[in-house]
Amino acid sequence: MFGYVLPDKPNLYMKDYVLFRAYYCGLCHATKGECGQKARFGVNYDTTFISLFFHGLLGEKVEVVEKRCILNPKKRPVIAATPLMKKICRLNLVLIGMKLEDDREDGETHPLRRMAFGRQVKRARKQEPDFAAIADECRTKQREEEKSGVSLDAAAEPFADMMRKVFGELAGEKGSSEVERIGYLLGKYVYFMDALDDYDLDAREGKFNAFRRTFGSETYEELIAAHGEDIRFIAEEIFHGIEEAYRSVVLADNEGVVTNVLWYGLRWRLATVLKKEKGKCSKIRL
Repeated sequence: MFGYVLPDKPNLYMKDYVLFRAYYCGLCHATKGECGQKARFGVNYDTTFISLFFHGLLGEKVEVVEKRCILNPKKRPVIAATPLMKKICRLNLVLIGMKLEDDREDGETHPLRRMAFGRQVKRARKQEPDFAAIADECRTKQREEEKSGVSLDAAAEPFADMMRKVFGELAGEKGSSEVERIGYLLGKYVYFMDALDDYDLDAREGKFNAFRRTFGSETYEELIAAHGEDIRFIAEEIFHGIEEAYRSVVLADNEGVVTNVLWYGLRWRLATVLKKEKGKCSKIRL
């Protein structure tokens, strides 16, 4: 995933902000232990949310410890690695591997990235064959859709369906249609956000972009001017669907930060992408 599922900090209680950071740092430390030092560069906010959501859903108890980081020598609260967190670390490596394969098929070799993640991705795929199979199926269907599909929803379907299956796999016995629907709609949201964020880059490099195929605008600025309201309407349908499904989900822990992400964070992140300045990266640091 790509860094679009994160809290709206101004509407986040301080305790929940500290909790989100503790899960992020915990995931980073767990990734080092499970997948190696280089794999830590792949840790992102989206995967942090997945960790928060499923630790809360499954009621898996966590321990808060204090650790230092090479980027920040001051000790800070960190969630100690749990079996579930280690599994999510490996999931993240599988998704990174899927992205690298997509880039390779598009003619982008990224040798440094492949050197950094290649061995760790292979190991994660071997340890999590179910996630690997889900990712491979998504990539195959995505390529087929890019060649023959005609609708915006169809373009997002493979990635959305992949995240539905991932959420079902992580939930296990606590799984439900509502949990899977949250995964499905988050997948669709992330796919659309990534397409919007890369609109001008995809146009310059002649790559597939679902919004460009649908609306035909030459630049991102033209797209938003002509179809900004359509895009906001599509996003609101996704948000309402997530909120409706989430009302039926009971979390044992982490409800405050998860609710903030789903109710406020997704809309805030959309606003940052829609309002981005020409040529300015819209990536966010909490």
